[in-house]
Amino acid sequence: MVTLGYDLLFLLKRGAPPNDVIIIYQGDKSFNRLNQTGADTWDRDLHAQLLDKLTADAPRVVVFDIIFDTTNGPTKDANFSRAIRRNGKVVLAAGQVEGPRNQHLKGSATRPIDLFLDSAAGWGIAGYYKPLRQGDIARQYFVGDAIKPSLSWAAAKVANAPITRASDADQPEDWLNYYGPALTLPWIEYADALEKEPGFFRNKCVFIGARPKTLRALEEADAFPTPYSLWRGNLFPGVEIGATAFLNLLRNDGMKKMPLNYQALIVAGIGLIFGALLALLRPLPAIGVAMIGVMGLMAFSADLGNRHIWFAWPIAGLVQIPLALGWALRGRFIRLKFEKDVLTRTLEETTRLVEATKLTAHKSAQLVPDHDLVRLVGKGAYGEVWLARNAVGVFHAVKIVRRAAFPSDVPYDREFRGIQKFMPVSRSHPGFIHLLHVGRNDTERCFYCIMEVGDDQTTGQRIDPETYTPKSLASELKWRGRLAPEESLRIGLALSLALEHLHQHGLIHRDIKPGNIIYVDNQPKFADIGLVTDIAGEGRDVSFLGTQGYIPPEGPGSPAADVYALGKLLYEAAMGRDREFFPELPTAVYEASDDSLLRQLQKVIFKACESETIDRYRSAAELHTALLEMHRSWKQREGETRSD
Repeated sequence: MVTLGYDLLFLLKRGAPPNDVIIIYQGDKSFNRLNQTGADTWDRDLHAQLLDKLTADAPRVVVFDIIFDTTNGPTKDANFSRAIRRNGKVVLAAGQVEGPRNQHLKGSATRPIDLFLDSAAGWGIAGYYKPLRQGDIARQYFVGDAIKPSLSWAAAKVANAPITRASDADQPEDWLNYYGPALTLPWIEYADALEKEPGFFRNKCVFIGARPKTLRALEEADAFPTPYSLWRGNLFPGVEIGATAFLNLLRNDGMKKMPLNYQALIVAGIGLIFGALLALLRPLPAIGVAMIGVMGLMAFSADLGNRHIWFAWPIAGLVQIPLALGWALRGRFIRLKFEKDVLTRTLEETTRLVEATKLTAHKSAQLVPDHDLVRLVGKGAYGEVWLARNAVGVFHAVKIVRRAAFPSDVPYDREFRGIQKFMPVSRSHPGFIHLLHVGRNDTERCFYCIMEVGDDQTTGQRIDPETYTPKSLASELKWRGRLAPEESLRIGLALSLALEHLHQHGLIHRDIKPGNIIYVDNQPKFADIGLVTDIAGEGRDVSFLGTQGYIPPEGPGSPAADVYALGKLLYEAAMGRDREFFPELPTAVYEASDDSLLRQLQKVIFKACESETIDRYRSAAELHTALLEMHRSWKQREGETRSD
């Protein structure tokens, strides 16, 4: 609640980004064009070449947000060191130190090797007020001292920022003043920087660092949440946060926290004023005054924010004023409560009687312990699926299969065996629906399985029981017609990998189709696993089961049959045609170029759907490899197209 006052300042922040800084990113495009394998193994001859180009343009400062603590080879290191010395304004990064507070640092920094330190104009620690844990928001940059300076402060000194000119100047413990969402500050790819015209970097402050391949959480270490991540979801590259901290020093516009004694006075004053005022007003005027108070407090906070000051206004605006309003409304309605007490008691008794009657009726149908079956969300030939809430309020999906739905015990027992075989591996791969519990009630002649709940069609994992509609690949195709080639490729990569994992455990699915693919956290997963069984072998046959159109000519029972069904699924997803129309193609395929992603995807799908097993992919792993190679080629062509 305290830091929310800081975070909210950036919700409506506007303005042109500063042009004092330009960031050179080691991004995907540069990795491909310059044939590099990683930021830490980047060819230092390229760094030397870039530095010489920058030196000719005379920038104010050049900051490498890269820790050069290992050698790249004596010759390359020497070339890079000479280029650093020729420039004369290079600042190098050191690793984060461990310690509970910046003022009491423990341990030592991971510094660049001495060869580079001797040539550089300065060095500093790249990091934050404290080491960030996963999910922490970057709000304050590291504040060092004379022995262990921060990277931003060392760069500001080399750039001769006014805030550093005093002999006893210290870096202020300001909060970061972000100038916009991620990638707001001017930037350029490393490969493009090498080819820029002379003078492009003149008098600029240049930051050089790695840009994560994506800005999604859990995928890259050098990307962090900021206040903008709360509203937009994107993460900031670490080098952009460092450049922001440097700009705050250069422009002296870092965010300052209001002293605690002033904040205490504001909170106490608002509590007294609204606590007394709202108690005197009728309900509607009291609500209006409370809303005006909250909006006025927000406006006051925004005005202070424009002057680079923030305080914990949500404590007063989102806690104190609502509490004062609630207390006032409670006092206003207490008399009405007494007047209606008799009627309320009568209604409560009546309601209790009705609920008791419902509970008695419900107990006879209660099959799933510790779960409240909220709403029926799906029903098929083999069972019904309920949205359920467990004892702690977490939503699950519960499938109930009743013996009465089958003509005999054989298919009923087969359905149970499928779940029995799948459950041990259900949580061993992210491409499988997770089975959390399976129960059997022989008295009621049924069994049930509790599963993780799929995404809602529109709100994802934000489940509203009143409107919840499960999101499946079938529902997506019904709504959208067909998926983009990129999305179809992503689904194919995920499902082929999961299918290979299932086959490695000696199991086959036998019922792969869009209706049996659900989304959890927007990731496709195999579901409806009642037909899962062992792979057919010598002396063992497999029942001819599945869905018409997805079963290959040779019948089910083998991994190749599952590959065929997955090919038909991808045909429906990418081409927007029912599997019964295979191999019919939409006009878009004929209009696309031979090297387009859609045409390449069509070729892979057709091979997966070959009638003869000898012409088909031999395994899900082989299909996955083909899709992966297509993805790599496509990304490479995209990079070449952008560079052109």
